[in-house]
Amino acid sequence: MGINRIEGLVFGVDNIEKCTGFLDQWGLEKQEASEKGAIFTTLENQTIIIKDINDASLPKAVEEGPTVREVVWGVDSKDSLDKIGAEMSKDRDVTEDSSGGLHCYDEIGIANGFVVEDVVEVEEEAPVLNFNRFVPRLNETIEKTQEHRTRPYRIGHVVYNFPEEHREKAVSFYTDRLGFRVTDAVTNMGDFMQCEGSTYHHNWFLSHRGNRVMFNHVAFEVKDLEQIILGGKYMRERDWDTSRNPGRHNLGSNLHWYFKNPCGGEIEYFSDMDRMDENWETRYWDEPPAINFWKAEIVL
Repeated sequence: MGINRIEGLVFGVDNIEKCTGFLDQWGLEKQEASEKGAIFTTLENQTIIIKDINDASLPKAVEEGPTVREVVWGVDSKDSLDKIGAEMSKDRDVTEDSSGGLHCYDEIGIANGFVVEDVVEVEEEAPVLNFNRFVPRLNETIEKTQEHRTRPYRIGHVVYNFPEEHREKAVSFYTDRLGFRVTDAVTNMGDFMQCEGSTYHHNWFLSHRGNRVMFNHVAFEVKDLEQIILGGKYMRERDWDTSRNPGRHNLGSNLHWYFKNPCGGEIEYFSDMDRMDENWETRYWDEPPAINFWKAEIVL
């Protein structure tokens, strides 16, 4: 169906001032801010919108309190957008906004938006690491690679929890009708999925651990472990709370550091995720593997 990435998230929050400050300190680019809400972007021009939890324009919530109210997907063309609209209209209401974006709900009540992607290409050198006889940084010191602030490149993935009895219909909505691929399917845990135009291990993870539908977390990609640590250190110094200590996940292999998110759920810095294309064969797990290969211990 031509879906390439997460184009944005819309949050309904109960403290706009606090959430605006949090996302600003997280390193996102603030485009607009007022007492009614705010708009932020990643370096690759994905949009994070926050509005008052009672704003009548928001889609209905899957849970009480501050949370994501809509996940917006970026597609490669207007033709793909039209095809998605036709497919979704077969069995559910689809609305079109003034900009041509489409909106509907999935099988478990999560609001989805679809728009033609608007990508800003970011020119950036890959991390440079001296190792043994591989010396790309000869006669150069590390100072030039240091950044005062961590600036997330992109929204990499979003995770929801939901009851296990809805697993089949929840997952097949994305795989059968929107072209997502399952990279890892784990009994008693969930299904990791990538959208059609992505090679990231997962852009969308539906975890059937829980007794209700709820937003779990959103993950923002940064360059490397150093940027994760610098970003986390910056947040800790401003009294934001860690929810999961730095580590490296098993499935996906990404390095990570999670924080409690006043907009709802958790928020993650990540880097170095596994990348798979259409040649990857789905792995099926009867038992969930360890969540992390390793995890640091940090005094909270």
